[in-house]
Amino acid sequence: MNADIARKILASPATGNCEKALEILGREGKLTDLQSMLAFVKDSNCQTGKTAVIACSNLIRNNLITHFNDLDPQVRQKLGAIMETLVPQIVDEIGKDLYCTDDERRLRAVQILGLLKKNPTTRNILAKLVQDRDEKIRATAVNLLGKIIGPNDHDIIMSLLNDKDKRVRANTVEALERLGNKRIVPILLRFRRDPVNRIRGNVLKALYTLGFTEIADDLTQMLDNSDNFMKASALWVIAQIKISHKKLEDRAGLYFLSDNDMVFTNAKKALLAMNSLRALGYIEFLKSESLEGATAK
Repeated sequence: MNADIARKILASPATGNCEKALEILGREGKLTDLQSMLAFVKDSNCQTGKTAVIACSNLIRNNLITHFNDLDPQVRQKLGAIMETLVPQIVDEIGKDLYCTDDERRLRAVQILGLLKKNPTTRNILAKLVQDRDEKIRATAVNLLGKIIGPNDHDIIMSLLNDKDKRVRANTVEALERLGNKRIVPILLRFRRDPVNRIRGNVLKALYTLGFTEIADDLTQMLDNSDNFMKASALWVIAQIKISHKKLEDRAGLYFLSDNDMVFTNAKKALLAMNSLRALGYIEFLKSESLEGATAK
């Protein structure tokens, strides 16, 4: 029996062999098969219902692992909720994928765990994964863990500020910011001159969000850096926190003329976010200058 035959059997259940059809679609089916399969879940006390529960769970799990990045975030959340409703112990099942030899499958399993934030086991697994050998796993785990732990649990991920992988360190700063614990400000201050643009930007944004607002000079230093990534990150921070300062407005206005698309785009966002007469004036003035230059040509 193949998937096409299995679909026909479920469409006409009177023909029998529904359990076999459900098992096949659980392994080989598409998400479009889920609705017809869920119809058999209603009676979980009979064998067909039990088979349907396992098959639907396997179908969702396989498709999430295979097509996670292709699915809309809302669809992923809905699928996670269905899977958790069907099989309360699903976290344990997904946990098996965390110990396979396929690194990509392991990463997808961690991402799926992020859909099951209400499950008490999820936190414990993620807390262990922040020490995983794979930097992608660590970076993803700390990002997800920061969304579910409480404001007094920052010690779980604090050690990752010194991780050898820059993605892990950047995600750790974001996680710590989300926790909202102002007691970590002195610790974050140690990283305000980090050489990695994303980490440095995340640190300044986190400091500002947590109440340490004296970061204008730090942002100015980033904007004066010769590296375009450093400039773009500083402008991103300005746009995110909407900080307004004459020095920052002047530099954002300068980079509104940048021939680097990333810097130019972020400079425009920063000026709009500042929303001061000076910042908006730069946009209007430079727009008119550009139009006049184009006309002259």
